[in-house]
Amino acid sequence: MSRTIVLASLLAVGWLSLVSAGQQSPGGGTVKMQSLNVSDNLYILSGGGGNALALVTDTGVVLVDTKLAGWGASMLEAVRGVSDAPVTTIINTHAHGDHTGGNLDFPTVVDIIAHDRTRAHMAKLAAFSGTGSRFLPNKTFATTYSILDGIDRIELHYFGAGHTNGDAVVVFPEKRVAHMGDLFPSKSAPIIDVPNGGSGVAYPDTLARAAAALKAVTTIVTGHTPVPAGSPVRGMTSIRDLQEYADFTREFLTAVREAIKSGKSADEAAASLVLPERYKAYGMERAAANVRAIYDELRP
Repeated sequence: MSRTIVLASLLAVGWLSLVSAGQQSPGGGTVKMQSLNVSDNLYILSGGGGNALALVTDTGVVLVDTKLAGWGASMLEAVRGVSDAPVTTIINTHAHGDHTGGNLDFPTVVDIIAHDRTRAHMAKLAAFSGTGSRFLPNKTFATTYSILDGIDRIELHYFGAGHTNGDAVVVFPEKRVAHMGDLFPSKSAPIIDVPNGGSGVAYPDTLARAAAALKAVTTIVTGHTPVPAGSPVRGMTSIRDLQEYADFTREFLTAVREAIKSGKSADEAAASLVLPERYKAYGMERAAANVRAIYDELRP
């Protein structure tokens, strides 16, 4: 059995375990909701999986990602602290269960939106789990998509493969906020989900395109960076951090290419990997896995 098939199986099993755990112990903790701007209607929700956003309008609430299965009740309770409007729309940044597992927890939802390929990945997982179509996106896009108007306008962009081949970047242009999902998980080596189209070779160019397109954005919401205390939140990740992360993935790729050129094995490259001092605070727990993924991609 190939490494890709094994990894795909492990990812499916991992996602199913997240769904199962959520269904067995719904609301296993409390979601924390904080305003990004005290005079605005956009909130960040942390805990229970990936970071999520809630846009509260008079006609309904839009959620960007829904955390682990079973955490919807806590998300809804947090939202109820500021509005009684129903949750009408969900946007999923990608397919993984810590960002999509709560889709089933919102029966009032009318639209679930994601990239074309993300829906395809989610459909495969739904077939494994028997979850059915109710948690799947019913609206998809290939390159760009937008909803709402004026100050609440939301734009979805696809800049290329990276974490997966369907990562959506969700932009609130009038609020100068963007949610990157796990395309920018935190200041750490990313997860390259090869079975779902992730690419360590494409990653730097994808992030560079995103950074160039988002120059007007001031606040970046990452997939998993801990949210600073306070409401409104201060000290969030910035566009400069995104630009630095694009540089990080490029220099990581360059180091791996040089290791291949010098004849090192993937394990030798991982053991001897050296990056510039500016990245010394980056989490490197996934560095070895990324080196091997890039080796497989460049030397199939």
